[in-house]
Amino acid sequence: MLRLQVDGRTTVARRLEISMREQLVAWAGDCVVRGDVSLGEGRVSDHVNQADLITFFGATLEALEDGHEVTVDELDVERRELHIIEVDGHRGDPTRRLRTVTDRVSMLVGPFEVTGNLHRSPSAPPMASLARWVHFVPMTEVELRLAGRDEAAVHRDVVLVNRDRITRTEVMASIPVLAVEAATAAG
Repeated sequence: MLRLQVDGRTTVARRLEISMREQLVAWAGDCVVRGDVSLGEGRVSDHVNQADLITFFGATLEALEDGHEVTVDELDVERRELHIIEVDGHRGDPTRRLRTVTDRVSMLVGPFEVTGNLHRSPSAPPMASLARWVHFVPMTEVELRLAGRDEAAVHRDVVLVNRDRITRTEVMASIPVLAVEAATAAG
């Protein structure tokens, strides 16, 4: 609780919302959106899974077809319009991370071919993370490209994939790999 003294009287602020902005890159069906997003105290995944509308400040939209760019001061995008969100920055509390195994998978997410690692509990079946209630699912060690194009893949350490935009999935390897980072952080 925050107490402020104004004109000799003590005022209690019931809620102080501290909002920090973080640069975010999101891939929609026809463009890439870059801009600052107010995240509050949580992780990017927490924010995009809870908000129906994502507000980008100082946004640049780059057309996937011809690279044309448009810049606007503020842009509201409905969560369901975003296919993939790049994740950089704070990753949350390491003590809350669970031990997981990874499955290398390939997906078609809207117009994008995405190959990367899905994480799941060791006792869960492959692709179990796609059955969770969250809208965006994290993938690591990702390569993404526009489907049907010969362009080089974009490599990212972590992205969030919109489950509702996935139209095809394929497990690339039948043997899961223990995700060492989570086991090390917990130990």
